[in-house]
Amino acid sequence: MIYPWQATQWQHIAQLLRAERLPHALLLHGNQGLGKADFAIALANAVLCRAPLANYQACGQCKSCLLLNAKTHPDLHYLEPTSAKNSKSKNPVLNIRVDDIRDLCETLNQTSQFSGYRVAVLNVAEQLTISAANSLLKTLEEPGQNVLIILVASRIHRLPVTIRSRCQRVRFYVPEQHQSMQWLQERQPALTEDQLRQVLKYANGSPLAAISLLDETEHQEIIAQAMTACLTGKTSLEYAPQLVKFGKLRTLEWMMSWVSDLSKVQSCGSNAEITNVHYRDKLQLLASQAEKHRIYKFYDQLNFNLQHNSIAVNEQLLWENLLLSWDDLGKR
Repeated sequence: MIYPWQATQWQHIAQLLRAERLPHALLLHGNQGLGKADFAIALANAVLCRAPLANYQACGQCKSCLLLNAKTHPDLHYLEPTSAKNSKSKNPVLNIRVDDIRDLCETLNQTSQFSGYRVAVLNVAEQLTISAANSLLKTLEEPGQNVLIILVASRIHRLPVTIRSRCQRVRFYVPEQHQSMQWLQERQPALTEDQLRQVLKYANGSPLAAISLLDETEHQEIIAQAMTACLTGKTSLEYAPQLVKFGKLRTLEWMMSWVSDLSKVQSCGSNAEITNVHYRDKLQLLASQAEKHRIYKFYDQLNFNLQHNSIAVNEQLLWENLLLSWDDLGKR
């Protein structure tokens, strides 16, 4: 599927296909929630289609397209992070592992069953382990004829430089707000414009991320209660067990939105542009009590955990540690 905000990127791909200059490896990168993985599948389908349309998208009707729609095409291979086989964690660490890459590379070295391209899509490629990334390098350097490897990443800095340097990059940008709002209104007609604008702000402007957030209201509410607990004489620590049942990355990102808003309100005043606008009054109270250097220290804690998100930790201890630090922002 090609979304409205991806027209420029598809035009670039179409030019490469028209000129028969499609590279052997592409790195699709940009914020989460922009539909990069869907774009990668659309590109794979276009390359494998036997009768592509004038705009180089797949026809959807030929034998290859029927196999693609059924997810049984022998020349399309899809990898994404999975948990370790022996993991018993409720929130396991997800990675693309070296054995998966070795199997993929061996498959790509075989002859195409349709005498055409062999295509591999690696979604959330930043979750490649170091050994998996090293194993992928040889195939990126010597891919063989008619091999296309598409890497999809939201946090490109986590990919090794050796991987990035061997791919042609296609960057995806957050669309203009009016375009995102129009797309959201067509899919969520029951919600008001203010509600859609707020969820889009939570999603940092990414339309697909905004759709996902609409199903996560309980998670948002628990984080809001935890971050404002001290204003009602409670401690945020009591919310740590509840946060364990949610995804670690999303919780860290929402905590980051709170500390970012707190810093903005403290530095720029009550009219600062913030994400959590429904809690502006409470953020103002928190800002009047918090010490600036403690806010920056808490920001560093969150940033460290975001950068090392793929490392397995005891999540209850993680949330207890972070929430204690949040409660300490105003202590002298």
